[in-house]
Amino acid sequence: MTHAHSSPLPDPRHPGHALIVNADDFGLSDGINRGILESHRNGIVTSATVLANGPAFEHAMESSRDCPGLGIGVHLNVLRGPPLLDAATLPHITRHGRFHLSWKTLPATFHPRALREIEREYRAQIERVLSHGIRITHLDGEKHHHQFPPLFRLVMRLLENYRIAAVRCAPEPLTLQYGLTKTFQVSMLNLLIWNNLRRLHGRPVRCADHQTGIAMTGHMNPISLKNTLRALPSGVNELCCHPGQVDAAHRRQTADFGSFYIDSTRESEQKALTAPSLRQMLHAMGTRLITYADLSPKE
Repeated sequence: MTHAHSSPLPDPRHPGHALIVNADDFGLSDGINRGILESHRNGIVTSATVLANGPAFEHAMESSRDCPGLGIGVHLNVLRGPPLLDAATLPHITRHGRFHLSWKTLPATFHPRALREIEREYRAQIERVLSHGIRITHLDGEKHHHQFPPLFRLVMRLLENYRIAAVRCAPEPLTLQYGLTKTFQVSMLNLLIWNNLRRLHGRPVRCADHQTGIAMTGHMNPISLKNTLRALPSGVNELCCHPGQVDAAHRRQTADFGSFYIDSTRESEQKALTAPSLRQMLHAMGTRLITYADLSPKE
């Protein structure tokens, strides 16, 4: 079984627009899964990255069978929830049976023993997705943590080992529209990404040219989304988004994953991504909706 586009695509390095719309957190809850699949069937979402340790992972795999055009990647996660492996074998990255790391504490784990634990858990997550017959289109990370150089080097090795062709690694244009804090966060992430792009030079790994949606997280609505898409630069763009349906069942399912500030805006993101006029606008702009599987191989 595969969930990847197979339609031909002109070389995206030529002038023009191509857009991957990737929904993160697939497998987090039944409601998130429904929102992502609805945003694919009736909106512009083309791709999703799945949390292999998410409480609704099996539901995500089963419900996605009816959406063969949805590209599926792995949302690598050592920050939230319980690991797939026995937590007792991961003493440097878990506490009380749960991941306890954050962007602030993660760098303290960049020593050989902790990195070996992270690699083992990453492999378990990738292999769980593969066991469901999915052809994985790409890898990315919860809270973009895979951009830290020691982890990016690890991800590069896994891309080669598992013959996965693409990774999320594209800078986002800076804007003050969503406040100084968001601008600072994106600028710090861009520094990591630019460093990692140098590591990709000469390798066959594919990535988008530009990224958008990180600064807009928590602020996406039909107007902000349309304005952002109208300003897309030429080349391949990835829009990172978080649609979903949040209810009491979602909160029960995600209790072990901690709080998500974006829960309050997931439904508004879904509404924006399924706005009836959005596809027509992108068509008029000449923007092609694609998945990571559609990226042209590097020469």
